[in-house]
Amino acid sequence: HTQFSYDSLGKPEDLVEALRTENIDFAIITDHDNSEIGKFPNRSLVPGVERKIYKEGMGLVGDILEAGEVKVIAHPFRDKYRWKLEKEGNYLLELIDLRDALLESKIRFALYMIAGIITLPFLKSRVVQNFRKLVDVERYVSRFFKEGWKMKVVGGHDHHVKLYINEVDKKYLVPDYRTSFRFMRNFLFTKQKINSKEEFLRSLPESFTIISFSEKSCFVWTEEGRVVATSPYEKTLFVLHSQEGVVDWVIGSNYDSQNRLKKGYYILTGFTYSFRIWRLLFNVKPLFVSDLMEVE
Repeated sequence: HTQFSYDSLGKPEDLVEALRTENIDFAIITDHDNSEIGKFPNRSLVPGVERKIYKEGMGLVGDILEAGEVKVIAHPFRDKYRWKLEKEGNYLLELIDLRDALLESKIRFALYMIAGIITLPFLKSRVVQNFRKLVDVERYVSRFFKEGWKMKVVGGHDHHVKLYINEVDKKYLVPDYRTSFRFMRNFLFTKQKINSKEEFLRSLPESFTIISFSEKSCFVWTEEGRVVATSPYEKTLFVLHSQEGVVDWVIGSNYDSQNRLKKGYYILTGFTYSFRIWRLLFNVKPLFVSDLMEVE
């Protein structure tokens, strides 16, 4: 969200600078009930809008992010915006809403904030990495299958700048856009190179997506009834999910389900860790969540 939303102070130029610094191609900006960001000319800023959906006799039935023909169901696991319509079709699903995920346990978030302030002089930018432990990706994937969702998944930031200080030679945004982009981003795998935001929006519903908690992407694909993946990190834990729950897990930089899987839908998640003692992993942090894959 930017200054065009009633609850954010960030400016378009701050977003552009953050995208350039973090080497991100496109960001969909969905301010509340308006797309004024579209008047700001930049190839990386994709104008969208966030709006609440109401149905006669039902009241509020959910929250939608719209950009062109792309429609994303937002906050699907937040009681206030619980989606009350169909759970399959041409929508995309915001499986990970970063703000919701971080604040799911406000007490735990507060404890991490205190620890972060204390360790900031020593850990510096690595403090942000520790906050990734607050994102319970396994819980969201489990709810995805239990609640019967059948659609592509993406991650969203729901970023609101709450404090903005602009001096002659210094600028402070709290939280800063760069922090969110360093925390999580979506990698889109397409058959052709994307050269414009129009091409990006057309490709988004059809292409494979990785929700990544790293600036380096993992690769996930299906091959002869198997799920296969590779990670840029040697210390990776892969966990394969289906409607039946966790069906497989592997520790290492590569994953191959090996045996032919049952026909159905699967999501592969990945985690990094610092060290292990036998099967005990320490300092585990989420690395990625794959898009919904169909194995035939």
